[in-house]
Amino acid sequence: MVNRTAPSFEDRVGQVLVEGGFITEQQLAQARQDSDTGLLDALVSQGMLAQETLITVLSFQLRIPVVDLRHVQVDPEAVRLVPEEYARQYSVMPTGFDTDGSLRIATRMPNDFQLSSELSSVTGRQTKFVLAIGGKLEDLIDKVYSSAPPPRPEPGPEGQAPLNAPMGTLAPINISATGAIFGQDLSQLPAVQAVDMVTLQAVKGHASDIHMVPSSDSSRVLFRLDGELKEMVVLPLTLHESMVSRIKVQAGMDISETRRPQDGSFSLMFGERKAEFRVSTVGTGWGEMMVIRVLDQSGNLLSLEALGLDSVALHVWRQLLALPYGMVLVSGPTGSGKTTTLYASVAELVNHRGNIMAVEDPIEYRLDGINQIQVNRAAGIDFPTGLRSIMRLDPDIILVGEIRDEETAKTAVNAALTGHLVLASIHSNDAASSIVRLLDLGVEPFLAATGVVGALAQRLVRVVDHSCQVLTEPSATEAMAYEQEMQQPTGEFWAGQGCNFCNGTGFSGRTGVFEVMAVDETMRKMISGGISGQELRTQALANGMISLRRAGMIKAQESATTLGEVVRKVFFID
Repeated sequence: MVNRTAPSFEDRVGQVLVEGGFITEQQLAQARQDSDTGLLDALVSQGMLAQETLITVLSFQLRIPVVDLRHVQVDPEAVRLVPEEYARQYSVMPTGFDTDGSLRIATRMPNDFQLSSELSSVTGRQTKFVLAIGGKLEDLIDKVYSSAPPPRPEPGPEGQAPLNAPMGTLAPINISATGAIFGQDLSQLPAVQAVDMVTLQAVKGHASDIHMVPSSDSSRVLFRLDGELKEMVVLPLTLHESMVSRIKVQAGMDISETRRPQDGSFSLMFGERKAEFRVSTVGTGWGEMMVIRVLDQSGNLLSLEALGLDSVALHVWRQLLALPYGMVLVSGPTGSGKTTTLYASVAELVNHRGNIMAVEDPIEYRLDGINQIQVNRAAGIDFPTGLRSIMRLDPDIILVGEIRDEETAKTAVNAALTGHLVLASIHSNDAASSIVRLLDLGVEPFLAATGVVGALAQRLVRVVDHSCQVLTEPSATEAMAYEQEMQQPTGEFWAGQGCNFCNGTGFSGRTGVFEVMAVDETMRKMISGGISGQELRTQALANGMISLRRAGMIKAQESATTLGEVVRKVFFID
């Protein structure tokens, strides 16, 4: 019988540690039995896991900040904002303030968004949850509150911060109200503050893009979260215009030009956290529409394992990266994670493969040990000229941000043929068609056959939130797709029904679906003869390649995603 009980947060982290190879299932089961302070603390105290490893996994892979209760210094001003009975009832401990003014709170459930919202109501502050490790949270609560029980803040008018709260505090988050975000009515704020609040929320919420879309009498602000657009707030059109002008000034754009498309960029610091924003505007019938790409520079690179590659695909990919020369292609549509895969790949090579150089547009993340060149057409630097200059600088590995024209394609293939390992992204539907795309761009078939050693294609799918997962029957379309691909009857699959952890979406984060194709001698002969993408794909499957479709179905079997996500994102591929 399948256990339908939703796992706790610590159980979810424990499973991540098992899947990452940090601990075994037996160690996890033993820690569950012996724990009296918490599962994660038991793993550390019993010597099954180094605390540094736990912090690394939580902070960098899962993006969950942590606090060690043995060494934490508690700010009395923070303690005064949370009533003792509330702290004891919900096992939360205010520890201090972040540089943006938000209240930092230690908890065992850092993903409880409903509790975070309630605490915002109680304290009149934005709240930032951190995972408590290194001891019993209740012991710290006893120690702190027994010495000086803090008074509850005096309530202010409805929707306002408490009367005795420090200046600059924000009321509770309520994104459903028109004009409200962080619980603050943006329509009553100057454009400068409204822009700051929207950008801060985008970075904190890990949004990849901000959309500001005008209509006849209002403007919608939408965030792209886990690949899906979600409306966050509705603003007056006058505020939209002021905010657009403010952002254009920050991004170095012409505020007097409202019809022609423009591009710009700016960066902001949120405490120790730096974020870059790539801005694009275009005039519409209702005014300027603006889309802002959010690049959180504080995020650490994912490892190849964390990207979602299965063991077979990962083995083949690492074999390709170990080759001394040749071209390796990464393909997929815009927003499918190609750049992340390229960065994770070169990060594995940076310490033992000599001079690594890259030409990109834009440089999305600055990487230590890699010499990155920014395309700047105004200065005469495009992809072909950047590649040619790199060739004079004795590179071992070359990363090409995108192959999009004939000159770049030919220059990159030539680099691969002259003793360099070249990693490049290209737009195509699957691994086989990425090579055909090179031929379409003007690369001679015999050069492509000799130069290209492998290709990877990918898509991003949303991950099932295991806090609210339930067994569901697939739809008729999903069942048909599954049975067609897997050649076996369908059954029940896990799907999230929506909860506080996932903001009602049923999903939490994204993972990759991949197919990896290594080019063998038979395929080289086929490429030299000008073969079609479908014929090349058929040969790759005969060689043992796991297709995108099948890889997606396997992830659905493993409860990593849903059949609906797989059908929607990858099943249109021929």
